[in-house]
Amino acid sequence: MRFLHAADIHLGYEQYGCNERYNDFGRAFEALVDDALARQVDLVLLAGDLFHKYALDPQTLLQATHQLRRLREANVCVIAIEGNHERPRYQGVLSWLDYLAECNLLVLLSPDYQAGQMSLRHWDGQSGAYLDLSEGVRVIGVKYYGAMTPRVIQDLTAELGRLPGPRPDYTVLMLHAGLQGILDNYSATLTRAELDPLRAYADYLALGHIHKPFIQDDWIYNPGSLETNSVAEVEWEDRGYFLVEVDPSRRPAHVVTKVCSKRRAFERLSFSVSEYDSPEALQRALAAYIGREATPEKAAQHPVVELELRGILNFDHADLDLAQIEQMVREAYTPITYLLRDITSPSEFSISTDEALSRAELERVVLRELVERDVRRRAQSERWADMVLSLKRLALGDSPPEEIVGELRRFADLLEGEQPC
Repeated sequence: MRFLHAADIHLGYEQYGCNERYNDFGRAFEALVDDALARQVDLVLLAGDLFHKYALDPQTLLQATHQLRRLREANVCVIAIEGNHERPRYQGVLSWLDYLAECNLLVLLSPDYQAGQMSLRHWDGQSGAYLDLSEGVRVIGVKYYGAMTPRVIQDLTAELGRLPGPRPDYTVLMLHAGLQGILDNYSATLTRAELDPLRAYADYLALGHIHKPFIQDDWIYNPGSLETNSVAEVEWEDRGYFLVEVDPSRRPAHVVTKVCSKRRAFERLSFSVSEYDSPEALQRALAAYIGREATPEKAAQHPVVELELRGILNFDHADLDLAQIEQMVREAYTPITYLLRDITSPSEFSISTDEALSRAELERVVLRELVERDVRRRAQSERWADMVLSLKRLALGDSPPEEIVGELRRFADLLEGEQPC
């Protein structure tokens, strides 16, 4: 028997408000189905988050139904569990996965709870927690339970020991839950101590939920996200799905092949601004950096491009021409979308003063230090401080606006030929 294990497909995600990214998630699922058909798998397991959100638009539902029909027409069974993104909200009972199960496009597994007691029923065509296949393989599914997950796993372990009849030759258990120690920012994570009792009942633990792929002990398998849901996922290049060959007569009973998914390229650029004293020098250096990085091969992929600006900015942030920087990136890469991550900091500002300074003297020192944060204006810091204090005196003295404007013009004339005002 051969099956494909995938999770976290997130159909319907219009990432960055970009329609082409919406299409990318649909194309990634289509490529998975193409591969499943080409490899003639018997079974496709979807371990949660087929959809990005519980409220679907018609186009996303059409994407899913079209691909699932292709699998059904090829007699490929699809078994799914509900993830955190697609579970019903508020008082809802049914999800769009229930609709797809009603259309016989997939089998949706989940245990029942009645009066606080878990019940594991065989799939009857409408509901159930497990399905026995003709090849001697049993698939058990547990949907996302959030903070209740550790308690659910305890109940599941107890109920598995009570299932009637002989144990099947090979058992797959699907969970939409994470494993502690992989990523810290996920809910519904379990410890190995909580999971390990399940090993007596499951030969292959098929996880979804955490987008970072991992394998542990030839037993726990998490394929990661099919497409890139955030820039943080870019470094996990081996995301995709697992192709599993099962033969209960051998040990181990499965052979697992990791398949990297087809997905949109992301380019992450990081540039330090610290050594540049003017916007012009910075932009020349940045243009050269982008030119080196944007090879024809990268540009041909029309990637998502993230530019990170970091370091100490030695001039006023308002003088940084972000529109020009974006134009440079777009001309070099022809990206489908551009992201700017500006984590620059202004020059350090600290004042060392004599405690005996008067209020007026302290005011002058503060003004001069503020001006000197922009390296281009350090030589004129005294003039700038004089100008600001002069304007303050005029304003407090109720001088007419024309006189204040005239003072500003005289200051501009003084600086002309030295440095732009």
